[in-house]
Amino acid sequence: MASRALLLRSFIVLAFAAGSQAKDFIVGGPSDGWKVPAMSDVLNKWASTNGFHVSDNLVFKFDAAADSVLEVSQDDYNRCSTASPINTYKTSDVSVPLPRSGRHYFVSGTPGNCDKGERLIVVVMSEKHGRRPGSAPVPAAAPAQSPQAAGLVEVPAPAPAPAPSKGAAARTAGSGALLLGALLRAALLGF
Repeated sequence: MASRALLLRSFIVLAFAAGSQAKDFIVGGPSDGWKVPAMSDVLNKWASTNGFHVSDNLVFKFDAAADSVLEVSQDDYNRCSTASPINTYKTSDVSVPLPRSGRHYFVSGTPGNCDKGERLIVVVMSEKHGRRPGSAPVPAAAPAQSPQAAGLVEVPAPAPAPAPSKGAAARTAGSGALLLGALLRAALLGF
């Protein structure tokens, strides 16, 4: 009985960890990337269709010989100023972490590109303000006896993992969710 409770608690912790995995987002989408867009607001429209969370990453794909990415202040973003960047990224396929919630501002390091629309605002939500679909809730304490062992519920087979989101090179917890489902079932049914 004690081993079942320990296994159930382990499952809850693993489910929470798997549900909160970081995602990688290819800026502009897999086909467009970081470049001067055909229309000036394309990159910000792309950003508005994605839900960014703390610990996610932006992946900037660009021609490193001709461009770079600068993380800048809001004022520098509004002025398209490259004079005092917070961070500079000069390597293509660079992964930029989003370590805090709030707004993050990026502009092209190539003179004139920002004015042509190669700039981006990303709004990062904190964990308490929104979770991704499929994320595990904050775990509660495990019951002394499982509802299935008490004869109160019948455990169905685990559901398949959701498909990855479109437009993002998303790492999913699909196989981890199946494994965790199997562990839960084993814990409830007995080994």
